[in-house]
Amino acid sequence: MRGAPQLPLRGCRETVPVWRIFADDLEAPCRFRRERMSRTFVTHARDRHPRRLRSAAAALVTVLLGGGYAAGAEPRVVTLAEASRAALAFHEEIRAAEAGERQATVIALRAYTVLGPSVTQRGSYTREKDEIAFPTTPSQEGTFNPVILQGEALRGTLSVEQPLYRHEFWALRDLGRSEQQRSFEVTRRARQEVLRAVAESYYRALRTRAIADVAEETRRLAETEVSHADARVDAGEAVRSETVRARTELARAKERIVTALGERQVAMERIARLTGIPAPFEVADPPPRRLTFSSVEPLVALAARQNPDLKAAEASLASAREEEKRRWAELLPTLGVRFDYRLVDHQAFAERNDFWDLVAEVEIPLVEGGGRRYLDVQEQRAKVAEAEARLTGARRDLELLVREAFVSVRTLEARLTAADEEVRLAADTYRLLSDQYAAGVVTNLDVLQALTARDQARVNLEAVRYEREIALVDLDRATGLLEDALAAPRSSP
Repeated sequence: MRGAPQLPLRGCRETVPVWRIFADDLEAPCRFRRERMSRTFVTHARDRHPRRLRSAAAALVTVLLGGGYAAGAEPRVVTLAEASRAALAFHEEIRAAEAGERQATVIALRAYTVLGPSVTQRGSYTREKDEIAFPTTPSQEGTFNPVILQGEALRGTLSVEQPLYRHEFWALRDLGRSEQQRSFEVTRRARQEVLRAVAESYYRALRTRAIADVAEETRRLAETEVSHADARVDAGEAVRSETVRARTELARAKERIVTALGERQVAMERIARLTGIPAPFEVADPPPRRLTFSSVEPLVALAARQNPDLKAAEASLASAREEEKRRWAELLPTLGVRFDYRLVDHQAFAERNDFWDLVAEVEIPLVEGGGRRYLDVQEQRAKVAEAEARLTGARRDLELLVREAFVSVRTLEARLTAADEEVRLAADTYRLLSDQYAAGVVTNLDVLQALTARDQARVNLEAVRYEREIALVDLDRATGLLEDALAAPRSSP
């Protein structure tokens, strides 16, 4: 199985994949060593619980390899672009933001309802204590209806109200448009936050895999130094402490392998959570990226136009201003007409059956609730001032964020060049000291220190490389171009 961790068997020059420690067909050269190292676990458990033993072995392989694929099967490779597109289609935060967009569409349509007709139908039954009527003579009967107030009556009324002009319509219309824009930017922000989390986890998985490879190579070199120390001790040219120091470095390398594999497993689980892609899968290094801007000023201007957080703050300010206009419009007169059609089972002198009327009316608000609407306007003006202050602060913070991200990328690029040179020099130093130790010129302490420096230099190189990639992601996030860089962007409403 390619990529499986290799474990050394003490006293044997071969390294054995973890998945073969418990296999029945391990070849002869190191078989007796295998039996020695696992005697208490393998020999007795195999005789008593062979199935449980192999299940435990399979579980161990699954944990160390970070997946559950069968032996010989190649896991699917998921690129960063594929993971990004999967996260955009899967993540719950994006679906919630898109639901907010649909809600904002309803707000935009609400403006037209204030000018729409209202139709109501009412029915009632009335029982009076006494009927009131004009006194009549026999000659007047049939010529007019003397009933002024019916003793009991069933009434039905159909009313149609049609506003002709309400000044708040314009503010509501613009408020709906502002809310639509704000919700669109909120969705863009959610999408870019998810993409940023995916990219960070993806590069973390790549970094821990690279560090595990470095630790594995350091382990092999430490084994070589253990062999050198054993040979010199057997020849009487060194003391036993040199072997102990070499084995200590070997143990450290093994510990770093386990730590890196564990961190990689966590990163892979996080990728699966963000994207909904089921395990097992592997990651691959994306094509290298370069910072195309030599100056930060174009990036600052780009962020002012594209950053979703800033655009959402601008839309929130526009919404606050339109809400202030709407509340002020409630203080202005309104014009409308009303049509009423009435039916009554017992007509009266002033109440006819099958009768209608049409009324044109003007409503002028003067005082309501002791001036409640005036207070609403003042309250909204304070909210507008608050939104303006927040927007000004957001612009300044965004400019600072872009400048810091730009400096971080440039610094990491310079560090990457220096780290690459450090790795080359540390490798040359270790190689020279290892040869000199074999010749008896230096002690193994010098060699192990050089090996540690070589390991640290390579770990630092991998850390700086992927830290630079994350810094580029942060710069794209600040400028609002992260979705362009990792996945297809959405169009503006």
